[in-house]
Amino acid sequence: MSVHAGDELTRARIVRQLRPTPWFGVVREGGAVDILFLGRNDKSAGVQLRRLTRDGRTPVVVVAEELSEAEQLAIEAYGVSSVLWGERLTAGRLSRAVHNAAGCCPRLPVLTALV
Repeated sequence: MSVHAGDELTRARIVRQLRPTPWFGVVREGGAVDILFLGRNDKSAGVQLRRLTRDGRTPVVVVAEELSEAEQLAIEAYGVSSVLWGERLTAGRLSRAVHNAAGCCPRLPVLTALV
């Protein structure tokens, strides 16, 4: 999987949470699943989200600090596999979301995943 974030510290934090899971491999680009961190003041997040979802080849999991209702609808329209809240992020939740996005589990609608 590939991890994308607005800054290297956030990216490293997400990668660190995935390291204990032996069946995941983290790469800079070209992973089977893309993880995108959407920060509160990250101006490039929208551009990154459009770039990652444009071709539709790789499922995208979003980790968000905060989302408005309009942003939630936009994320769903882009076809994001799962959305996780950054404040409640755990290694278990993240690994389940990645596993689900990779097609290993039955998919839940994104709005269900937000609850």
